[in-house]
Amino acid sequence: MIPLLRGVPVSLFIVVPGSALLYGTAFFVLGFIRSRIRIGSFTVNIIVQTLLMAATVLGCFIAIVWFFVYVQFHRQGGTEAVWPFVVDFVFLKPLNVVLEFAGLMLAGLINFSFELGKKLGPGVLTNWITGKYYTPREEELVFMFVDMKDSTMLAEKLGAIKFSSLIRDFFQDMTVPLLESRARVSHYIGDEAVIYWKPEDAVKLKGCIEFFKSFEEMIQDRAAYYQASYGLVPEFKAGMHMGPVVATEVGEVKSEIVFHGDVLNTTARIQSMCGELGHKLLASRNLASKLTLPKGAVMSALGPVHLKGKAEEMELVGIEV
Repeated sequence: MIPLLRGVPVSLFIVVPGSALLYGTAFFVLGFIRSRIRIGSFTVNIIVQTLLMAATVLGCFIAIVWFFVYVQFHRQGGTEAVWPFVVDFVFLKPLNVVLEFAGLMLAGLINFSFELGKKLGPGVLTNWITGKYYTPREEELVFMFVDMKDSTMLAEKLGAIKFSSLIRDFFQDMTVPLLESRARVSHYIGDEAVIYWKPEDAVKLKGCIEFFKSFEEMIQDRAAYYQASYGLVPEFKAGMHMGPVVATEVGEVKSEIVFHGDVLNTTARIQSMCGELGHKLLASRNLASKLTLPKGAVMSALGPVHLKGKAEEMELVGIEV
């Protein structure tokens, strides 16, 4: 054996990087599964998410211990059964049992914080705790108004209860695209969502375009479900704009972080032009000029357009993703 390695189990040089790879892969898969779990009860959801996390950690730990014991036995020429040693080490050693229970409680706390943060919206809980928006402050943000097409007709066709279920499913399918694109939801208005990004996330990371593309793909992937449940596949349109807004926390009862500024009104007007101009996604020239489109996406300059309620015309761009 190499002198520098004398006394050090060779299996450690396999276990350490192998453990990193195993845990990394396991948590990647876990994240994919967790993001797609839909359970109505907040409490049940936390319990299920916690058990999944605990099972992932414990499963990886057992695999690592088994491998280490197996290699050590064979290196020493032993013939003992490996599993009795693994079970004894993992489940019967008092210290390990205490650590595993503490890990389960920690996983529960992490999941509670994660689910609460998701319910409030990414970053909102942190902003409330730190009081970031207690005093009004100006920020540069990218806004997108996403609206379900023909919602009035759909409401008449489906009835109030079924239409509400459609809206619920529609916004639930928005979850993964929102999280993956680092988007945040300002609020929902009926069948419309007001979404925003920090400029670096929307522009440099192409978050706003990736969100729209990913949301379209999600709806198409679930087309069979929508057809079976509602007899239709919902479509949507969106308008985007970028500019300064004032953000502040309002209300002592049901506090909310709200945005004030002409950018929101303009974004809403841009979205309202989608049907008239024949595009599912419209953006102001100011924002479009900063975007780098993914492969296959196309921009179409639409020239100056008069927006309702605006004194001056604005140049718009249609984007096909």
